[in-house]
Amino acid sequence: MRVTQIILAVGVCAAASAVSAAAKSPALQSPPAGIGGNLAEPFPSVAAQLAKNVAKASFAHKYDTVWGYLHPTYQKAISQSHWRRCQGAHPAAPASVTVTKVAVANAQKLPTNLPLLGHQSIQEIQLQVRFTRRGAGTQYAIEYTFWLKQGRKWTAVWLPEEYQALKTGKCYLNQLGQPGLY
Repeated sequence: MRVTQIILAVGVCAAASAVSAAAKSPALQSPPAGIGGNLAEPFPSVAAQLAKNVAKASFAHKYDTVWGYLHPTYQKAISQSHWRRCQGAHPAAPASVTVTKVAVANAQKLPTNLPLLGHQSIQEIQLQVRFTRRGAGTQYAIEYTFWLKQGRKWTAVWLPEEYQALKTGKCYLNQLGQPGLY
């Protein structure tokens, strides 16, 4: 998933500096309750909390917990053992990283065509992750998570490029070579 461009700052000093500087701007601060990226709509507090839960579980390498948040259709389509191997091979938070805070930076609804689920309106939750890395000071990264609400339940979903990589037996890495949270 485009989700987890986390720790994008690891190994990318210029990007880390830009994100770190931007983290001081109001756009990257946790929005107050009731406020989201699209001010015309209420902030999705349930999806935001689930996104933070997934991020924390992923950083702690609690992959069974993370898998439990994934939409059941994707759980049936992709082998959990393959996904788990990918998570272990490309952890969201390497051993040299200590995550110190996860907060919601922004949220917005996005219309998209999801693999196996068709055209949906999903909720993108952007997380601001504060972390330290051995030998470096505090840094920030932005993580993206995507959620689908069906009835009263929110589940995590994969965007097409992540699903396609997993479906073909590969591990998903974004353009910076970072894994996703799911």
